Amino acid sequence: MLSLLLSPLLATAAACGDCVPVELTAEERTWVEVYHPGQQITFRSNRGATNVLTAQALREFHDNQNCNQLEAGKYQPLRATLALQSATNYGGPDNPGFSLLVEKTSPKHPATLLFMLAGLLGTKSDVPGGPVFKLLPAPLTLAGGRSFPKAYALRNEQNAIYLRGSQLRAAFWDQRAGLLRYELASGEVFDLVP
Repeated sequence: MLSLLLSPLLATAAACGDCVPVELTAEERTWVEVYHPGQQITFRSNRGATNVLTAQALREFHDNQNCNQLEAGKYQPLRATLALQSATNYGGPDNPGFSLLVEKTSPKHPATLLFMLAGLLGTKSDVPGGPVFKLLPAPLTLAGGRSFPKAYALRNEQNAIYLRGSQLRAAFWDQRAGLLRYELASGEVFDLVP
């Protein structure tokens, strides 16, 4: 009888305890620390239009706050979100801004990236056997002449998909310089202004 009463208590005690908060490596952190809160980033198009993005405060959150080791394991996964508020909405009512979510579930595994750029979504598929998101290297030279040899491209139907209302067909991002260029389905191209 005593063992029947102690079993649930021991199981509960085993589920609690010290969990390990997962942190990004210095290299992974560069993805989300490229801007400071309130910074304004200006883009100019090949048609003379201007758009300004404003960096929001970095949001970081650890999952498994109650340290439920039986159901969620011993780690507290980290989610860090970099958001850029756009003066012009290219993503419809549901996706007006540009953001990057960096998620790390274990110190043993690399962080994963999820780009949500005005409705252009670059992420891995949730469908078993579905496409896996890959960053495509795309060295880039902006209209002003600045070159970024380690830029990455996100292109609709290549390694990204449209969400309803999005006008973007492609975007270019550098790990240390952030958003460099975005292209609309209309052919208008916005480059970062130094």
